[in-house]
Amino acid sequence: MRKIVLFITVMFITHLSYSQVFVQDVNINDLDIEYVQLVGVNTSMFGVKIKVFVDYGQEAKLMKADAIKNATGKTMKFNSMIHALNFMNDNGWKYTNYTETIVSSKLRYVYLLENKDKL
Repeated sequence: MRKIVLFITVMFITHLSYSQVFVQDVNINDLDIEYVQLVGVNTSMFGVKIKVFVDYGQEAKLMKADAIKNATGKTMKFNSMIHALNFMNDNGWKYTNYTETIVSSKLRYVYLLENKDKL
């Protein structure tokens, strides 16, 4: 019986820490939102260097860092947009749609994601 209670407790705690994505020190999984945009901008003229951020409808703040952080508070650095998409999928967000545009001669990748808890 103790093993069952311990197992259920561990699973519950794991689930709580599992779905946490922080943007500007806000856990977006705790917000009452259905959709976010995962936006990646190619910041390199030679090769591919991607800057990734999440737009959940927040007010843009010039001096505030928009880094994406995981449940432990570690700032995430992504090797590609698929790396970022897999991170978001693992943390409770489902891919819905994709577009790409060119803004100021920089390629911008935009993935629309839906909160899995709201499905």
